[in-house]
Amino acid sequence: MMAFPAMLSELYDAFRRKVGAVEPPAKAAAAAVVIKDARFRSLDAKFDALSQRFDVLNQPFEGLSQEMDKRFDALNHGMDQRSDVLSRAMDQRFGAFGQTMGQRLDTLSRMIDERFATVDQRFAAMDALLVRLETKTATGAVMAAQLGRLAAKTAKGFRHLRWGLGIVIARAYQARIGSHFGTFCNGGCKRER
Repeated sequence: MMAFPAMLSELYDAFRRKVGAVEPPAKAAAAAVVIKDARFRSLDAKFDALSQRFDVLNQPFEGLSQEMDKRFDALNHGMDQRSDVLSRAMDQRFGAFGQTMGQRLDTLSRMIDERFATVDQRFAAMDALLVRLETKTATGAVMAAQLGRLAAKTAKGFRHLRWGLGIVIARAYQARIGSHFGTFCNGGCKRER
């Protein structure tokens, strides 16, 4: 509010310089100077009175401005306190929420790890079974090959055995028949002789 009287004072000074820059003739100049001085003094007095009046009118506004500044400061202080309390409460709640979620995620992670471990154990057991099956299959193949060789040997052995048994049976038959009918020799039957 003090800016308005200062502005008026500047305007007044500019007006004085402008009016004082024009120089009337000497006689008229002296009279004009007296008139100007009287006018300027009267304007100065009016401006001083106006400035004092503004100063008087400005005092309640300054008091009001100071009071509003105090109230706004108190309001800002109260809002800052409430904001701090709210911020701490939110931090506590989010901290508790974060801790709870962390525990839940840890539990979930352990459960998932346990399930994967179980699945890994099952796969390991299946791998062991497959290895045993492959071993049995390989052993079976080896045994099948051995059985094939044994069957070939047995067939050959049976042929030899059958041939040998055939000879033994034939001789036994010959011996039996020979005892009834005599011995068939290279030379013929004994009874024929």
